[in-house]
Amino acid sequence: MDKGSVLEIDREVVNVNPFDDKTTIKVMTSEPSAGLVDCQVFDNRIDFYMELARLESRSKFKFFTGNTGRMSVNYAREAMATAAIEQGMDYILMMDDDQIVPRDMFERLYATAIKHDAQMVSPMVTQRFHPFWPVMWKHSFDDTKKAISCDFISEYEPNAVVEADAIGFGVVLIKVDVIKKVKAPRFFSNTHLGEDIFFCMKAKGEAKAKIVMDTSIKVGHLRPPQLATEYDFVKAKGLEKKFDSVYGHMKQVDNIDTLNKETQKVVK
Repeated sequence: MDKGSVLEIDREVVNVNPFDDKTTIKVMTSEPSAGLVDCQVFDNRIDFYMELARLESRSKFKFFTGNTGRMSVNYAREAMATAAIEQGMDYILMMDDDQIVPRDMFERLYATAIKHDAQMVSPMVTQRFHPFWPVMWKHSFDDTKKAISCDFISEYEPNAVVEADAIGFGVVLIKVDVIKKVKAPRFFSNTHLGEDIFFCMKAKGEAKAKIVMDTSIKVGHLRPPQLATEYDFVKAKGLEKKFDSVYGHMKQVDNIDTLNKETQKVVK
């Protein structure tokens, strides 16, 4: 081929640094792992992260991952929170390795955080065993024991955003500015309280954080051989009449995305 027929293009090598763009919202996704990952969770995460990739391509969000490998959950959360601060993240999304999440969960959590001016938001996560309590709590002072009492919030309207004193961290979206204001160590408690409740108490006290659970976003808590969801809580506590508009047409829960699609008909 004649040299003159070859199109030569000078290319300048450009190093693209995602942190240079101040208009992006940087989110670290992190997954504390005790080595309990089931194939269902593995498949679910692929679907979820693919959805994040699609969202990133058409939005102002930029997603990063931060994982520690197997270690005690409080150590993992501390390490991830510290990394989120050091790397200049705006939000951190923590998901335990036994949670089955809907593909559009992040978008919905973020929308709830913005709409309700909340710095910490969780979807509807329940305990995995009967009676499947939703993991949100209110605090009161037990004058007899001279200690703080942490009680489950079980009275709430269907598909509502509920303000709480504490939420479980099976899945939680936290604004990193809150983490910065909480003195370390943030996730280590020498009380009977778990690391999630302990952090929430510190966040409310030291950062004046607003904490909410969006009960319209359903998450499945893996348990052999099925998921535990709000649907199980409603049945266990005999609340079918109150939640009839949400679950009245359902007989069972087989798929977390289908559950979310079918239960968004009533949103308050």
